[in-house]
Amino acid sequence: MSFPHVLFISGTVLVIGAGSARAVVTEFTDSESWQVAVGQFTTITFAEFPEGGAVTNQYASLGINFPDGNDFFDSFNNNYLDGFGLSSQPPFGPIHFVFDTPQLWIAADFIGGITINLFSEGDLIYSSVNFQVSGTGNFGGLVSTRSFDEVTIADERDANVFIDDLHFGVPAPGALGLFALAGLGSLGRRRRG
Repeated sequence: MSFPHVLFISGTVLVIGAGSARAVVTEFTDSESWQVAVGQFTTITFAEFPEGGAVTNQYASLGINFPDGNDFFDSFNNNYLDGFGLSSQPPFGPIHFVFDTPQLWIAADFIGGITINLFSEGDLIYSSVNFQVSGTGNFGGLVSTRSFDEVTIADERDANVFIDDLHFGVPAPGALGLFALAGLGSLGRRRRG
């Protein structure tokens, strides 16, 4: 597995991954700003199934699967805004999921802290900052110009990970080119300045 080189440029991150493929990744801590940036997205609230059960292929119709079998529907944590969420269980570790179709944006409402790792065909292409805030209603989101098909979400300070809601998606046809040009245009302006 190869690891990327990361260059931080004023809120936008240029990632150079395997095969020198490039992606511009922007991080968000504000849900409204992320929603404006992405437009359409799918949300999983984890309230759709009874608490305590392992999350595996229940969301296959949305193109997402949780192959490890150690993440559970959870309503025990009083900090979930809607009363339901997803938590990793012993042996703990990150929440891990894969997509049938490559995605370009991902976000989570979470409790505690999270780091979001993006993979493309098994290669790590990006690792976020540690989104770390106390209490409820925390948000961390990424928008990438390079698609990913696998994600892990970990908490660097706690073995147990708590996600309230998960959001993901891809742009409408034709919008990706405009998004990529906008990201590269802002990168070019920063280099000249």
